[in-house]
Amino acid sequence: MTLPIVLTLGGCGQTPGPQPAGAAGANPAKTETAPAVSTDAKSPAAPADSGESKTIQARLTGFHAVDERTAYAWGLSAGGQFRLYRTADGGGTWHESASPTSAQQKGDPGPEAIQAADSTHLVYVPAGHTLPASVSVSADGGATWKEGMLPEGVAGGEAVFTDKAHGYLMNQPDAAMGSSRKVICETTDGGVTWSVVMDNQAMEQKPDQAQGLLPLQGFANRGMAFRDTDNGWVPLESRTPGKVTLYRTKDKARTWQELSLDVSSRDDQGQPQITGAPEFFGGEAQSGWMPYEYRHGDVVSLGAYFTEDGGETWKLTSFGKEADVMAKLSSTGLTFLSGREGWMWNGAHLLHTADGGKAWTPLAGNTVFQDTLKSYPYLISLEFVTPKTGWALVRSEKGDASRLLRTEDGGATWKVM
Repeated sequence: MTLPIVLTLGGCGQTPGPQPAGAAGANPAKTETAPAVSTDAKSPAAPADSGESKTIQARLTGFHAVDERTAYAWGLSAGGQFRLYRTADGGGTWHESASPTSAQQKGDPGPEAIQAADSTHLVYVPAGHTLPASVSVSADGGATWKEGMLPEGVAGGEAVFTDKAHGYLMNQPDAAMGSSRKVICETTDGGVTWSVVMDNQAMEQKPDQAQGLLPLQGFANRGMAFRDTDNGWVPLESRTPGKVTLYRTKDKARTWQELSLDVSSRDDQGQPQITGAPEFFGGEAQSGWMPYEYRHGDVVSLGAYFTEDGGETWKLTSFGKEADVMAKLSSTGLTFLSGREGWMWNGAHLLHTADGGKAWTPLAGNTVFQDTLKSYPYLISLEFVTPKTGWALVRSEKGDASRLLRTEDGGATWKVM
């Protein structure tokens, strides 16, 4: 599966609406006594990398699997230092990478702080609002880092990369009362240097020059996606009853146009939302999806938009009642590996679909996944890199401990790593 590379910087957090995940695994209670991956904040700091396999000694805040074998995990040591780990054998062994040049602060690095273009090319963006803002880029799996800078005045936002060299970043320097200034920057050297290519401040200062700009109304806190260098999409928070808001560009983020999308007949008077940016599959990136939700009091019904023409048109599929979740659920981890196969967590069971969300089936196997979520109820990430291989990162309610799980049979059974 080919996905856009997404990284979240401080100042523009993803709104976590309800979202989706056993070789028979070890009992999580037993794993805590001598874990292969120690992910509690009170664990001792990891030693310097000697090239040998190490136990992860950090409270993990983020995870990304590149393929079946290669994955990265990161978080904070007991002393608040950033830690980055890499596995090249599916989690059997882990090696600590060097800390990124810009990873000096002790704040939570967040779930998207590290993004991998492939098994060796990494980008790190520190959280926070410190100016001038820097980024770190590695071409050797984190062994060495090169520092880059964001444009003057840009201290946060969200970015996507279409390949190892080309990427875009959106910054919202002023956001209040349902509207926000939106600035988009571009890089052509992998994140080392950036330039501003769109700034909708003209809507306030020069309305006659506002055509083709992203609107002030609506927060851009749902993510951003590009399927190639030219074509991108930005969903905005919608406050119009019976309407979702999606903008797209065909000219490298210079100009944007709004797309008209259908909503569920069950929510044509309510407030439906697109809750995440599109993700595209395959080498041609013609098929893809993006999540959709509509609320009914304490219950949230889910769905997804699917495309088969590279995002030119989108068709909504409303999921069945078995996929409804309570509004208080922090995340379902809803994820799709193709236009047909997906997974989600409904708060009680891990569900699987093989028909694009028309029907969902609970995965019955060992209870490691469900039991772990009882003690670590926040599902930070759920990723499948093949129909069989998947990962889940969860954390405790207080945020002081985490657990990393892996499945090798499509989510039927899980093991705590």
